[in-house]
Amino acid sequence: MVSPIDLSPLTSVRLADEAMTEAAIEAGLSAQAAAEATTVTERATALRVLADALDNRSDELAELAAREIGCPISQAKALQVASACGVLRAVARLVELHRFEEDRPAARGGRVLVRKVPVGLSVGIVAWNVPMFLACEKLAAAIAAGCPIILKPSPENARTMQVFSEAASAMDLPAGMVSVLTADRDIGRKLVADPRVNKVSFTGSTAAGRAVAQEAAARFARCTLELGGKSAAILLDDFKVEDRANELFLAMVQNNGQVCGAQARVLVPRHAAPAIRENLVGLFDGLIVGDPLDPATHIGPLATLAQADKVRVMYAEAVANGAIPIGGAHGIGSGCLVDPALLLSVPGSRIAEEEVFGPLTALIEYDDVDHAVRIANASQYGLSGSVWSSDIERSVAVARRLRTGTVGINSKRILDFGAPFGGFRSSGIGRELGPEGIDSYLETSSILIPDAT
Repeated sequence: MVSPIDLSPLTSVRLADEAMTEAAIEAGLSAQAAAEATTVTERATALRVLADALDNRSDELAELAAREIGCPISQAKALQVASACGVLRAVARLVELHRFEEDRPAARGGRVLVRKVPVGLSVGIVAWNVPMFLACEKLAAAIAAGCPIILKPSPENARTMQVFSEAASAMDLPAGMVSVLTADRDIGRKLVADPRVNKVSFTGSTAAGRAVAQEAAARFARCTLELGGKSAAILLDDFKVEDRANELFLAMVQNNGQVCGAQARVLVPRHAAPAIRENLVGLFDGLIVGDPLDPATHIGPLATLAQADKVRVMYAEAVANGAIPIGGAHGIGSGCLVDPALLLSVPGSRIAEEEVFGPLTALIEYDDVDHAVRIANASQYGLSGSVWSSDIERSVAVARRLRTGTVGINSKRILDFGAPFGGFRSSGIGRELGPEGIDSYLETSSILIPDAT
């Protein structure tokens, strides 16, 4: 593996092969009965132990995020580490309250015992942009449900996930209940297709997610997909950019834009556009691009040279097709560094419709709120969105009209650990996090009990 900072060798790693994958599957199957037998208290305790172990290595993990994927160190501890620990602790609290059984009156007499039982061996395929958070999101729900899980992270995060595995060894869980296989896509495909795997949770691109869904559907495996996005931030006419400039910057290009829920479309009212645009241009022009290990850096390198080249091509195509660069973009960068750019665009253009996964933001003007809502909803995606205004109730009223999984109000946050997270349309199927995330690793079974005679 090479570092995106300077393309120098970063680490060497032995990727998991088919023999290691088979061993992990067999270990998970062998652990299934013991995993189901663990108590809620044991599950919650294990999650808290892992959170503490990761917390203790937060400085090391934040630096690894900068070195491996270019995440600015000023953002890494919160985005990459604290979020992972937070989801573990949140799910630990949730599982202690979760209703795994419910005794109901039956509609036809007697009663019904409704049980939620573990789905069985599960696989979590983890994207490279926030690997620890995604690993913890999937692992926490599986453990809470009593399911063995195999995590398959990307090679880009090899050292991060080695540290994660070391921390996970502190959990007192049945042997084989958790396995981590750093591997290539072929191993991911093998895991998805294996008939012994009952549940797949995948985070990645919409194209890859479509293939996962087809494979899972062919054998009726349970499947959760958290895929791409092209989220819209609607700035209402009373919003002052200068009041929440840092929050808005993070909403648009946190982690160098390598966030599925990045607010990559910014919608501004046409009659107020000049003033808002001036402030947004100043924000983009003021971003510092460079070494992600420097605390002053806002934008670091993208995770791979291939991703950086793809973003530069999208920028060039956007400009060739009429998008106007109005902020940032001083040569668009070299190597894995890509300069941030604010592009005045129109609805329907490629830059306004397709996911970039880089620091390019489309600025789109709207006539009125109805028009803004139509633009926001006219997308193949529906993962997140945001509304920005000094009037919270007005913002919530607009948010209710958006067809997307999560809407933040005056905030970069695209999720809450205790609430369901997932997307509409091409942004995926199912939900992670919250009680719904635990339920996605459970099957529902009913026992019909007659009245005593």
